[in-house]
Amino acid sequence: MSSHDKHERPLVVVIGAGVVGLTTALLFQCNGYDVTVISADFPRDEPHPDYASPKAGAHWRSMCDEDDQRAKEFDTLSYRTFKELAKDPHSGIRIRDAIDYFDYNPTGHSDRVPWWSAIVDDFKQIPSTNEFPIAYSYKTPVIHPSIYLAFLLHRFRAEGGHIQHRQLSHVAEAALWVGTKHTPVKIIINCTGFQARYLGGVQDMRCYQTRGQTVVVRAAWIHETVTWISKDGSIMYVIPRTNGEVVLGGSHEAYQNNDAASGTKTSHILRTILKRYPKILTPGSTAAYAANDDLLSKFDIVDQKVGFRPSRTGGVRVEVEHGRTGCGEPVLIVHNYGHGGAGYQSSWGTAFEALKMTQEAEKEEFPLQVVETARL
Repeated sequence: MSSHDKHERPLVVVIGAGVVGLTTALLFQCNGYDVTVISADFPRDEPHPDYASPKAGAHWRSMCDEDDQRAKEFDTLSYRTFKELAKDPHSGIRIRDAIDYFDYNPTGHSDRVPWWSAIVDDFKQIPSTNEFPIAYSYKTPVIHPSIYLAFLLHRFRAEGGHIQHRQLSHVAEAALWVGTKHTPVKIIINCTGFQARYLGGVQDMRCYQTRGQTVVVRAAWIHETVTWISKDGSIMYVIPRTNGEVVLGGSHEAYQNNDAASGTKTSHILRTILKRYPKILTPGSTAAYAANDDLLSKFDIVDQKVGFRPSRTGGVRVEVEHGRTGCGEPVLIVHNYGHGGAGYQSSWGTAFEALKMTQEAEKEEFPLQVVETARL
């Protein structure tokens, strides 16, 4: 816990209520800060469906480069935190068996053992296929997004955190808030994801959207998560939910913003998963049924989802700068956005990094320029 006196808790505003925003808000709230989350798209007691976070898979599966020490630390810390949170039956997190197949060597070295093999539980190299010659199995957290996000929100409010709904055109406008509070906002944390491209005072043109489409089916007999990763960048996956539903995906379309589900992509996802993972068929299905050309009849389809990953050229931005409000008051501006498809798997790691950098910046004299910048 922070050494902040409980009667002098610095006021913090977190802009954004996706998984990164709620994780960051909860972590700061639990470490001696008085935190309010501002979201224009947060009208009820659960995250708004326009966020990418509720539409994610979601499971922990690190895809960061072997030489990216910073991203490796983010993913490692998140894995360990999810393992602890999974002990709470209300978290929406379950530890599942995971299998990853690759059609190339993802490690870049001859022994083919990825860096994260020392992080996860029960890592093994397992028999592969002709199409995907490298395969691993391990234990990993699998997250039911709607349950987990509600869990974060509940924990945040239970710790004394607040939610506010309003539009912002500039990052510094967050300091104008404060309702019944009469002390100035000391820290503004920008967790706006793709919207950082348009938020005044940030306007990060490196941000862009990456479209993803999934199909949700009922298949309560599936209890493992399986992923097929190709060198061309395509990824297909099977991710079970706690309620018997299974997410089948997916697609990865950079700079695309069409939010309508594509029937062609749905058929491609179902056909590919059926070919690679016959277990998805109802147990006891006959060979003749499996060979039937009526693809849609083989699945109990619940939904087709389209979401937009908040990508950023150069990767996630975790950075602290000293700024001023419109009234000239000093304020720390903390950036934590640009996670792309790694929002869940690195959420706790980047939140801890933002907290550490904030605590270090609080000790410094107020300068005129940016004083601490994370490696991009």
